[in-house]
Amino acid sequence: MKAHIALIFLLAVIPCVRAQQIDLIANSDGRKTISLDGQWRTIIDPYETGYYDYRYQPSANGYFQDAKPKSKSDLIEYDFDTSESLKVPGDWNTQAERLLFYEGTIWYKKSFDYQRKENTRLFVYFGAANYIADVYLNGEKIGRHEGGFTPFNFEITKLVRDTGNFLIVKVDNQRRRDAVPTLITDWWNYGGLTRQVKLIETPATFVQDYFIQLQKGSRERISGWVKLNGNKLNQKVRVGFPEARISKSFTTDANGLVQITFDADLTLWSSDSPKLYDVLIEAETDQVQDEIGFRTIETRGTEILL
Repeated sequence: MKAHIALIFLLAVIPCVRAQQIDLIANSDGRKTISLDGQWRTIIDPYETGYYDYRYQPSANGYFQDAKPKSKSDLIEYDFDTSESLKVPGDWNTQAERLLFYEGTIWYKKSFDYQRKENTRLFVYFGAANYIADVYLNGEKIGRHEGGFTPFNFEITKLVRDTGNFLIVKVDNQRRRDAVPTLITDWWNYGGLTRQVKLIETPATFVQDYFIQLQKGSRERISGWVKLNGNKLNQKVRVGFPEARISKSFTTDANGLVQITFDADLTLWSSDSPKLYDVLIEAETDQVQDEIGFRTIETRGTEILL
């Protein structure tokens, strides 16, 4: 469970971040998860022959199909099952000397079984992949993410099966003029699945995201919002601080969103006393627990006041 420090000055910054990651499941560590970390089979593909055909168009028979030859005449010239492995999470540069300076595409494959459950949704979550990740499950593309330092997830509820699932990720860290880093850079351009990969289980309607902080200009008033995802979006939501004996109820709108405000007499976080509160966000169909610290920060002329 991650500890978050709720700072007032973030009020203007957070909406921009949320807009870019509207489908991201918040507080993944506070969910029911299944780790996919460990050894993944890999194929190095500097010419991207596993993605493009001879006309340099995306191929329907790329490596993401994990195809097996049915006869000796089948032109399938790759095999994840006999290929080398790389550890996830981890960059590829430091796991093999020949990959130290490699920039390009490497394909990753992880096989897993999963017992499907009624009224349960399933997401695959990536902590980070540098830089562009194309993600496939059982031969079907489920999404693409660009950006080497941000988490992302895709829903796989309808694609996952009880046995024999294969998750394949095409990771490309080639530098571009419009990317980070650009062509000329002053830091090492790592490549790979550099942070954890896991499956996240949620109820059919779940607490997708939330933001809880001190209201700007106040030391005693909490403000924020809670967002649900699913088919039962209009329901009661309770926000609780058990230690402070605070429990407030709200009702989400037709879009599953509710703005929250209430008074709270809390001990503020400081470097000398980094106080964190257990915070419970509970809907009718789901609940999430987090640890949050509350403090203020403001500017006055040329001074920054903590």
